[in-house]
Amino acid sequence: MRKKLRMTLLGLAVVFTVGFTALIISTSRRAPPLPPLPNPNGYDDFVQAGGLLSGQIGDFREMSHDDLRELVVENAKALTLIRAGLGKECGLPIQSYLSNFANASRDLMVQKQIAQLLAAEGRLAELDGRLEDAARSYLDAMRFGNEVSQNGFVINRLVGIACSAIGGVPLAKLVPQLDCDQLKPIIAELNKLDQDSVTWQEVRRAERIFMRHELRKVPNPLAWLPLWWQARQSIQGAESKHHRAVSRVRLLEAELAVRCYAAEHGAPPRQLAELVPQYLERVPQDPFGSQPLAYRSQGTNWLLYSIGPDRKDDGGTPAGRGTSGRGDLLFDSTW
Repeated sequence: MRKKLRMTLLGLAVVFTVGFTALIISTSRRAPPLPPLPNPNGYDDFVQAGGLLSGQIGDFREMSHDDLRELVVENAKALTLIRAGLGKECGLPIQSYLSNFANASRDLMVQKQIAQLLAAEGRLAELDGRLEDAARSYLDAMRFGNEVSQNGFVINRLVGIACSAIGGVPLAKLVPQLDCDQLKPIIAELNKLDQDSVTWQEVRRAERIFMRHELRKVPNPLAWLPLWWQARQSIQGAESKHHRAVSRVRLLEAELAVRCYAAEHGAPPRQLAELVPQYLERVPQDPFGSQPLAYRSQGTNWLLYSIGPDRKDDGGTPAGRGTSGRGDLLFDSTW
């Protein structure tokens, strides 16, 4: 009986492996065409800017005012190129990436430095009391994180998320110092950033191109299954991080709109729909569900949150920083 059971399980494993292999081979033969690159491509400006970076950019949080100013002045040309890139449509040159992934991977570290440079510029503006300029620099870091994700694989999206957080964290700390007139253009920029944000479907489409390219390097098709399984687990974690990043932008946008409403009306709105169209173009949706962000007014206070990776409403109980588990994502705990 046991021998028969083992033979049955072995047969199922063989059938599954062969079927999976046939599926991969069939799919690889139907690889979709590479997405067209924009022309001009803002990504080229980012690469140029990366080649001009100088100084200890990663230490910007601990720098004195004079050292920050020197860093920003020293990288003025790079900042000009970065903003030129942000003014254009961007797209990762996938074919070049696939042909020379080792060199392209080094660009990922440089991209983090670019986001840090923008945040350094923002910190300098804060120290000088130029709060609106600081907000613009932080927003540019967030926009940069989105633009380097365009056309990109999962790894590019993860780096883009990290770059966005480099700008998002200080921006979230800055906004309590701003009045409603200063917040309104930030809300508009966050709305545009959300509308222009790379989607997870786009990331997965690019990742499939990358996986097909990499699997062709493995001569034994039977070795594809463990590689596919490892990639699948990594992608699931990355998807959760992507949705968390989208939540961050939408929570911040909604939070600022509620603050503006409360400042001008003496109390927060009873529901988010009251913010449209004066403060928001539309009620932000929760990327972890099919409903808008959760919101409840509580006297002069309010509770605003996303239901989070567990996709269950836990009543505003903050989730941890992991990509899974129980709890909701709040404005204060998202970053």
